[in-house]
Amino acid sequence: MKTVVRRQASQYFEDGDDRARIVISGDETHGAYSIMEWRVAPALSESEPAEYGAHMHRECEETFLITSGALEFLIGDEIVVLSEGVFVRAPKGVRHGYRNVSGKPVDMIVSFVPAGLERLFLKYRTDHLAIPEPGFIAEATRDHASEFGLARA
Repeated sequence: MKTVVRRQASQYFEDGDDRARIVISGDETHGAYSIMEWRVAPALSESEPAEYGAHMHRECEETFLITSGALEFLIGDEIVVLSEGVFVRAPKGVRHGYRNVSGKPVDMIVSFVPAGLERLFLKYRTDHLAIPEPGFIAEATRDHASEFGLARA
């Protein structure tokens, strides 16, 4: 198992307007965890209805550490502003999502415990010419006990 990961050894990808890299994958941690570095693009308009991409994972927890900028974060039924240095943990079964209304990119470190979901980001990356079926949401729902489209109460 790797103990030092160099930037050039990382897997980079795009997810819509966002940019990311897998720092360490579950393949390298025997499925224990994965870590991604994520740059969240600003929302197109602050005047649009707030969409946080609300979802939950029933079999893994997800953590977020903001390394620059600030964004609105939905955790359970609460919306909090996360700024540089703030950490949030979304335990198994807790609805969460985020929205960048700062007008600037936001950088964060994201982890999955246990690993697995990071593979879907590579498989369904938007910087490829064709995105395979069945799609990210369908596969995450089927294979990773995730739920999407969870409206804010």
